[in-house]
Amino acid sequence: MSDAGRRLMSLRSDPGQTRLDALPPPAPLAEGEVVLGLDRFSLTTNNITYAAYGDAIGYWTVFPTGVDGWGLMPVWGFADVLESRAEGVAVGARVFGYFPMADALRVQAEKISRGGFADASPWRKQVPDIYNRYVLCAADAHYDPALENSEALFRPLFVTSYTAVDFLRDKAFFGARQIVVSSASSKTAYGSAWCLLDDDIRTVALTGARNRAFVEGLAAYDEVRTYDDIESLPADVPTLYLDLAGDPELRRRVHTHFGDKLVYDCLVGSTRSDSFQLGDETLPGPKPVFFFAATCLDEHRERGTLHAFYERFLADQKAFFARVIDPAAPWVRIVEHHGLEAAADVVAALASGGADPAEGAIVRLA
Repeated sequence: MSDAGRRLMSLRSDPGQTRLDALPPPAPLAEGEVVLGLDRFSLTTNNITYAAYGDAIGYWTVFPTGVDGWGLMPVWGFADVLESRAEGVAVGARVFGYFPMADALRVQAEKISRGGFADASPWRKQVPDIYNRYVLCAADAHYDPALENSEALFRPLFVTSYTAVDFLRDKAFFGARQIVVSSASSKTAYGSAWCLLDDDIRTVALTGARNRAFVEGLAAYDEVRTYDDIESLPADVPTLYLDLAGDPELRRRVHTHFGDKLVYDCLVGSTRSDSFQLGDETLPGPKPVFFFAATCLDEHRERGTLHAFYERFLADQKAFFARVIDPAAPWVRIVEHHGLEAAADVVAALASGGADPAEGAIVRLA
């Protein structure tokens, strides 16, 4: 668990409420342990999804607080090795991975290789290995110090976008001729839309009225509608619902409107809900199915296709990064915030739905 300086904890029943907590001085390192000092991390609606699904999937267990009712919301970012008693993990090394919002994280390094290592702490076993691995930047051929903000912001989101589309494409989109995407202004949603640009399938964005102009400006979707317009969409087209909102009432409206023309409901995120809900037995149409990117990667590993998948992914990810930060017409404006106090404000805005989709939040601690 985090063990130096301060940490920003979230109320598990209401993740938008946070509190700063001072931590006691760290104990001496045991053999194989490493202390990572968090330098910069991103905050997006994806982090709110981690909190919403914290109990159902186990995200709250990854970084235990020892404080009833309070958890450490996971984030993705870059850190430096501050101390190490693990052979192959040098002090000063730069790493990318999964962290709590805290000044430092103590891990038990295992599976150490030239490319990185994993945390063997027992409380991390409930989540897939991808969440427990730390990449050593010096061994990452795609690492560029100048792109750390973009990496921290989009790398964990785009892998979800990419694997979701990879999964749906492998299933021939379940026979759908259009995909309706909720929370279309979210980075994971428009990452998916970008991946679908060359597919012979229509994409329809659903978004709030406040974000409609932003979503239209992306030019990543074939059509943009507000949530009030759902019932005006043509209901005679085989339709796949790509759900980034996670809103049970919105889901019911989509299912009711499309009826037996709704061929699949792929639940990816929870930007408009603070809990994990797949619906009830009275929901019309297909039962929602939660998509977990880590499971998709595990399946590639089992089939022996993971290397080929990553070759495609890394090339396409580079192209996506170039698009979103294109100086001529950027999709997002990266804004740096400094300190855990500032992080608390960003979390509150994300949890309330008040964050600007045109901004990408990076928090710097160093």
